[in-house]
Amino acid sequence: MIKRVPIVMPQMGQSVAEGTVIAWKKNVGDRIEADDILLEIETDKTNAEIESPAAGVLAACLKQAGERAATGEVIGLLEVEAPDELGRTPAPPGADAPAASAAGRAPAVAEPPRADRRLPNSELPEINRDQFSPYVMRLAMLNDLSMQELNSIPGTGRGGRVTKSDLLHYLSRRPIGAASVRAEIGKAELTPRDLESLGRVLPMNSIRRTIADHLVQSIHTSAHVTMVHVVDVTHLVGLRDRIKKEFEARFRAKLTYTGIMLFVTSRVLRDFPTINASVVGTNLVLRRDVNIGCAVALPDESLVVPVVQHADRKSFPEITQDLIRLIALARQRELTRVDVESGTFTISNFGAFGSIIGTPIINQPQVAILGMGAVVKAPVVVNGQIVIRDQLYLSFTFDHRVIDGAMGGRFLDAIRHATEALTEETLNLQPLQGAGGN
Repeated sequence: MIKRVPIVMPQMGQSVAEGTVIAWKKNVGDRIEADDILLEIETDKTNAEIESPAAGVLAACLKQAGERAATGEVIGLLEVEAPDELGRTPAPPGADAPAASAAGRAPAVAEPPRADRRLPNSELPEINRDQFSPYVMRLAMLNDLSMQELNSIPGTGRGGRVTKSDLLHYLSRRPIGAASVRAEIGKAELTPRDLESLGRVLPMNSIRRTIADHLVQSIHTSAHVTMVHVVDVTHLVGLRDRIKKEFEARFRAKLTYTGIMLFVTSRVLRDFPTINASVVGTNLVLRRDVNIGCAVALPDESLVVPVVQHADRKSFPEITQDLIRLIALARQRELTRVDVESGTFTISNFGAFGSIIGTPIINQPQVAILGMGAVVKAPVVVNGQIVIRDQLYLSFTFDHRVIDGAMGGRFLDAIRHATEALTEETLNLQPLQGAGGN
């Protein structure tokens, strides 16, 4: 007795809604053992190898290299041997496995993945039929569904609402064809040829599409407010210049302003549990751990956010070493799921590209993000005299639904005071030989 087992796109992170097939490691008709590597996928977080859920024969590859699939969507089929009612196991299937189409794809899936095969995903609150959950809207956008097509899907949720399962069920049966490229300028609908006449057409890669979706979702979810404080880092610049070579030699890590701000922020967040929190439905969860993500720009102009876990429990050298390791893994596209999950707060250093002030967007489901500008020299008034000082502008964007302006101001002020008071001792460093008085 032959049984078909779906191969589904796994959930690779809390905010990951899709993945792109890089390459299949097996061919249709190949005999597969359980846990054999079937294919490699790419998400906005990392690359990953997908293992076979069972032993059998690869019957169909429904997504080819370069094609994307939503989390939970069927991307291939296995034919496995199942005992019949008498307990007998038939001979392994062979040449009668379904042949791929001329484009290397099998026909559309006859049935969606079983519930027990789909990886767990957080359910969103029930809403009215004339609305769609953020997950459903995101999944529809990633699969180029129009609102007319989305509204045509029968809903099984309360009041006829289209649920996540309804949409995944529909997508698993949707005819596979060339995706149309559509855009609007005014009221004119453009064909792919029209777009090519305007200029070079570059489809967004998986990472860029997911980033765009995640940021738009954040804007529509949180009431964004941004405050800016200026920090006098003159003494910090001097301290770093004096000890950075010896620090790198001792700890095998560069002494960076990002590492310093991550260390300071991890300590200050202990006193602001509402800022180290996540919104889940109508609840605010005050997180026990302080896990700080750091936005990292990649060579292909995409972005990932690796996370320094338990930052408030680590010394400054340990934080610096973790940060350097994670940045290197990010740029080599070797981050694992653990490296990018469970963040409770995020820091974005746009100052690395010369920007002085920015307004970062909150990384959902977090409630705040800290932006770092470039360290610049500026004239300031000190004791009635104009002097040149090193200045750092910090941009603090927070969700006004759960954080008010007074708390935001106190948090930024605490960051400023802690940064301006930094010494070797507060950085958990024994005095280094290169250090001296300010």
